[in-house]
Formats: sequence, structure tokens, C-alpha cells
Amino acid sequence: MNKGFSSVYVVICLSALVFLLLCVCEICEGYAAGSIAENVCLSAGESVLSEYQPDLQRRYGVFALSSYEQKLASLNSFYIRHCLNGTQLLVRPKLTECSVSAEGMEGLNTDVLAQQIDALGVILTAKDGLELSGAADLLRSLLDPVNNREDEEASQDLASLPPPGDGSSGKSAAELKREYDDAMDPDLDIQEGRSLVSVRREELPTALLGVRPSSSLLGYAATTLMQDGLSPSALLQARYIVEVCSDKIRTKSDTILGLETEYVLFGKGSDRENEQEMKTALFKVRTAIDLARNLRDEAKMSAYAAAAAACPAVPQPLAILIIAAIDAAVQAKGEVMILCSGGCVEIVRGFTVGSRRFGTYRDYAALLLMLLPEQTRLTRLMDVMQVNAAYMDGAAFSFRDYCYGFTLSATFEKRSVLPQVSGRSRNGTVVQIHAYR
Repeated sequence: MNKGFSSVYVVICLSALVFLLLCVCEICEGYAAGSIAENVCLSAGESVLSEYQPDLQRRYGVFALSSYEQKLASLNSFYIRHCLNGTQLLVRPKLTECSVSAEGMEGLNTDVLAQQIDALGVILTAKDGLELSGAADLLRSLLDPVNNREDEEASQDLASLPPPGDGSSGKSAAELKREYDDAMDPDLDIQEGRSLVSVRREELPTALLGVRPSSSLLGYAATTLMQDGLSPSALLQARYIVEVCSDKIRTKSDTILGLETEYVLFGKGSDRENEQEMKTALFKVRTAIDLARNLRDEAKMSAYAAAAAACPAVPQPLAILIIAAIDAAVQAKGEVMILCSGGCVEIVRGFTVGSRRFGTYRDYAALLLMLLPEQTRLTRLMDVMQVNAAYMDGAAFSFRDYCYGFTLSATFEKRSVLPQVSGRSRNGTVVQIHAYR
């Protein structure tokens, strides 16, 4: 009798141990299946990301792939099954369902694109050694030229200004205003260039996102700096745009537009219009800077006061300011010609970037780019990228049909060659986000 109870007790203990062993195996198989599934999904996702648009990457270093979700799901399924078929393991997950969503990473999402542009801009900015704080100081001096730096520039020849008079035969207010209007006319020499006449403008990102040409870049800039300050991304994106885009100084032949940087700034449909806007902006900026310097130059102020005496019809303080502005405009016209011919006109005396002086045409363009709203800046850059990829490289490319990554959701059935505690199949789902970093 005791032997019978002992046998039953031993059988029960052994059965419990076997059951416990099977439970441990089941748990280990679950972890193993989950690890295998995650790894094959990771490998498949990275393989799909390698299917990026080659022309976009070659020209601009930006990665994007087709956003057709059915195609992305098929590619992921192919790579996952290929990985699983090559394994000879005790635990072999089987793919039962695969879906892909590009929501939040669409090609027209400027926030996602900004991450790639900022990363590229960091490399370019670090190479130049231009710090954000220095750029911010320059930007403020661009809009508010009055600063504490000493200006040692020699006085402009004022021989053309009216000589002092006795007030009996002085200039009238209308004559002084006429001189002022003539001086403030930039009298720009605009060249004919390329245009977007062959491009379907309604398919460009600016049209799809509702971004319009700039009406007053400098006016918007002053408001932006006072209200929102300078975004850290602004410097990085501006540096990137100046580097990869064609402009007045470095015009590329393999682009739809010759003045791409100027297009990003003003959004006009032709090089001629964008060049006119750019030269006008440079003229206004240089006039403001030169006026501030002139008003701090004692020698010039004495000459302006003498010239203002010849205009008795105008209050002397106002006449001095008008004559100083006329002189600044004359200076600015010459400086714009220097900038457009590849020369350098320093914004702040003595400021250098590395070993070079800071004040070239492209330096001014970079600072103006920093003034744009980020969405406007990036959307117009996307226009440039799209037209070059679609019309110059012959690719069927549109940001609307592309994305910067996707969310992969794959369901697996766990299969094992070992005995199972439960006869029912066990399923699990892997969700991963794959995006270009």
C-alpha cells in the first residue's frame, strides 16, 4: 500500500517537473520568437529605406522614398519572409499580416524635412566656424545698423552736395524731395534668366501648402526678431541652402532656375523677378547701414549741416537727415554692384568667418534666408528640389508621393519544433518606426 502511494507521489512530482519545464520552454520560445520577429522587421525596414530617391540624395543629400503604402508593405513582407526562410531554428515565427503607414512622415511635412536639413547644416556650419550667437548679432546689426563698433571708414566725397548758401536762393522742399526720390531709386541692371514657365506650378509644394511670394521680407524680419527671436534652425537651414543652391554669384547650368537661392527668398517665377527683388533688398539694407554710419561720422555731419543751410524751406534737422539718406543711397548703389560682381562689403567691421571677411553676396543671402518663416524657407527649397529632380533628371518625382519614413506593423504566428503546453497557436505583433535620421 505504501509502495503504491510512493509510486503515485513520484509520478505526480515528475509530471509537475515536466509541466514546469514545458512552461519554461514556452516562455523562452515566446521571448525567442519576439526577438527574431523584431530583428527581421528591423532588417526589413532598413532594407526598404535603401530604396530612396537617388537624384534627390545625389543633389541635396536628402533621403525620401515612395509613400505608396501597398508597395511599402509588399517590400517589407518580401524582406521579412526572405529573412525567416533562411533560418534553421527551433522557433520559427511565420508572418501572417504586414501593414505600413506613412502618416506623420509625408513628403510635404516640413518639420520632418527640417531634421535632415538641420543635420546637414550642422556639418556645413561647423566647417565654417560660424557660431549662432555671432550670426544673431550680425542679423540684428543688419536690421538695426546702429551699434557700438567704431567706424573708421574715410568720409565720402561730398563735392556733389549743394554748397552752403545765404538762404535767399536755396532749394525748395520739392527739389530736395526730387533728389531724394532719385537717390532712392535703385536703378537696377537686371539680366534675363530662366523661369518656371515649363513647370506645372499647381503641383509644387508651395501651391499644395499655400505658401505665397514674399511681400515685404525686411518688414516681416523686423517683426519676427522682436516677437519670436532667432530660431536655432534658421542658421543651419540658411547655410545649407546657400551651399546647395545656385545663385547670382555661382550659377549652375544643370538647374531649372539659375537663381535658386533668390527663389527661396522671394518665390517669384523667374530669375529676372527674383534678381530684382534681391538687388532691391540689398540696396535697402546697405542704405540703412550706410545711413547709420554717416550719422555717426562727425566730418560728414558737419558737411550735411552746411548743405542743409542751402535748403531754407526745410527744417534743418530734417534736411540733414534727408541729405544723409541721399548720400547713403549713393553709397549703397555702388556697394550693390560690388556684391553682385563677387566682391565683399562688410556688414560689421572686422568680423570674419575663419580667415575670410564676412560680407559677400552669399553672406547677405544667408542672413536674409534666416529672416524667412521656416515653413516658407523649406517649402520653396522643396520646390527647387522637385523641379530639378522631375524636369532636369527626368524622374517622376513629387514630394506629395514621397515620405521620409514609415510605421511598420507585422503580425507573426509562433511555430516551434518542441512540444507545446497549449495546442493553440500564439500570435504577436511588432510595431516599429523606420525613418531617415
